[in-house]
Amino acid sequence: MSSTPSTPRRLHIDRLVLDLRGIDPAIAQAAARALGPALAEAMATQEIGAHAPLQHLDAGRLRSMAAPSAGALATQMAQRIAGQLGGGGTQP
Repeated sequence: MSSTPSTPRRLHIDRLVLDLRGIDPAIAQAAARALGPALAEAMATQEIGAHAPLQHLDAGRLRSMAAPSAGALATQMAQRIAGQLGGGGTQP
């Protein structure tokens, strides 16, 4: 039996701000491109309830390895965002 939901999940993002200071620019660009698929995967495995539309979600800071891979960085960011969605995020 699959644990994935029977209805597709949708996430509409008007604006996404990623501060990747200190990350190699090529890795940062590759991680940003990989974020969508990583977020879809993270959302599929997270328990995310029905919430009112969020006006603002701050996923906080991540500690990163000195030289992270783009895939690992995208996965880490996606898991943090999905985790915040599961907790309801913040609504100013």
